[in-house]
Amino acid sequence: MLLFVASLFGGYWIAERLESGDRDRLARDTLEEMKRNTPGEPAAKYARIEDLPGLPTYTDSEPGHPRPTLDEKPRAAKPQQLAAVAPNAQNPGAETWRKNAVPFADLNSRPLVAIVIDDVGIDRPRSKRAWELPGPLTMSFLPYAKDLREQARAARARGHELMLHLPMEPAGRADPGPNALLVSLSDAEIKQRTAAALDSFDGYAGVNNHMGSRFTTFRPGMETVLRQFKGRGLMFLDSRTTAQSVGDQVAQEMGVPSIVRHVFLDDDESLDSVRRKLAEAEAVARRQGFVVAIGHPHEATLQAIGEWLPGLQAKGMALAPATAVLRKRNGWD
Repeated sequence: MLLFVASLFGGYWIAERLESGDRDRLARDTLEEMKRNTPGEPAAKYARIEDLPGLPTYTDSEPGHPRPTLDEKPRAAKPQQLAAVAPNAQNPGAETWRKNAVPFADLNSRPLVAIVIDDVGIDRPRSKRAWELPGPLTMSFLPYAKDLREQARAARARGHELMLHLPMEPAGRADPGPNALLVSLSDAEIKQRTAAALDSFDGYAGVNNHMGSRFTTFRPGMETVLRQFKGRGLMFLDSRTTAQSVGDQVAQEMGVPSIVRHVFLDDDESLDSVRRKLAEAEAVARRQGFVVAIGHPHEATLQAIGEWLPGLQAKGMALAPATAVLRKRNGWD
C-alpha cells in the first residue's frame, strides 16, 4: 500500500512538472510569434503564461494529449427540435442560422466536409489569408478582435460562412481572453457577457466555444448560454475541447440546432501532421457522410488547406459550410 501511494504521488509530481514545462514552452513560442507578427508590442507585457491573450497559437488540449477524432451517426429529425426552430411571431429570430447561412443545395449526393477556422480576427494578416482561400469555409471570429465588423464583412464577401468564437474557461491556466465565460460567474454575469459577445458583430449563423474545457462541462452555465442562442435563432457548434463537454447534449435537450467537432487539424502544428489530419477528416466524411474539422490560422494549417482544397471534388467530396452539416446531421432540408 505504501509503495502504491508513493508511486501515485510520484506520477502526479512528474505530470505536474511536464505540464509546467509545456506551459513554459508555450509562453516562449507565443512570445516569439508575437515578436514576428506584432511589431511594437512590448514582449514584457506577456512575461507570464497567465498574461497571454487568446491568440491563435493556442489550442485547448492537455499537453501531450491531442483531442480525439469523433465519429457519430446522422440522426433522424426530431419533431420537437424542428418545432423549436420554426419561425413564429413570438420569436422572429427563430431561424437566424438559416438566414445567415451560405446557400448550399447538394446535401446528399456526396460526403460533406466543413472546415472551420477558429480564432479569426486577432492575427489580421493570417486571418485575411484564411478568408482568401476558396470557400465555402466557416470563419469563427473572436468577439474581442479589432475592426471585427469590417473583417467579418470581408470574409463573408469572399463566400465564407461566419460564426462567433465565444471565449470560455479552460481547465488549465491559459487565458481565454477578455470577458470569457467562467464557472465562478453568477448567472446574470454569464448572461451579460454572452449578450455582449453576441452583439459584437452580425451576419453569423452560430457560435462555437473558444477553449472551454472547463465551462462546457458546467451544465447550469451551458443552459444559460444556450438559452440565449435559442432566443436569437443561432446554431451551436460544440468544439469538444474536452470529451466531458455537455454542450451538444444540452443543446439537443433544449431544441437548439447543434453539431459537433469531429477532427482537430492542428493540435500538432507541423505541416505533415495537418496533412494527415485532413486525410483523417476525409475518412470520417466517407464513413458517416459528413465531417466538421476545426483548424486555426497557423502557417502550416493555411498552407496545408490551400494545397488540399483543389483536389477535394475529384475525391468525390464537397466542401460545405457548417450549416450544411447541421442540416444533413439532422435530416433537415
